[in-house]
Amino acid sequence: MKKYLSRFTLCIAALLTSAASAHEYTTNSIKIDHPWSREAPPNATVIAGFFQLKNLSTRDDFLISATTPVAERVEIHQHEMSDGVMKMKKIENVRVGTMKSVMFEPGGYHLMIFNPEQSFKQGERFPMTLEFRNAGKVEIELAVEVNTYLHSH
Repeated sequence: MKKYLSRFTLCIAALLTSAASAHEYTTNSIKIDHPWSREAPPNATVIAGFFQLKNLSTRDDFLISATTPVAERVEIHQHEMSDGVMKMKKIENVRVGTMKSVMFEPGGYHLMIFNPEQSFKQGERFPMTLEFRNAGKVEIELAVEVNTYLHSH
């Protein structure tokens, strides 16, 4: 009996650990999966936010803005190749097609978070509000993770 109880306890612990690290936010029309940001060095003036958006509705939607109480401002950015050079530019919105997903990831779409009030460390979270043209505002938290370029989910 102890053997089975011990295995059961390990399984529950594994499930709880998995649930604690994986987080998602779902409305009736938008799903935001695993929002995260890299751990930044002290006094960083900009950090980035990443996640996956999925449109669950029968019409296109657009991410039109993002805000957070812990930074001066947030902008939506995209990397693009121009004359053989990768450049980052501010964009006004991101279209999320009907029943489609859009990744916000290093080297692609991302949120630029300017002048954060503090340096966030691995394991911490901070609030963010994403605003969509149709779905409205969605409150999320970004989990701060290890600063590595190769991030897999």
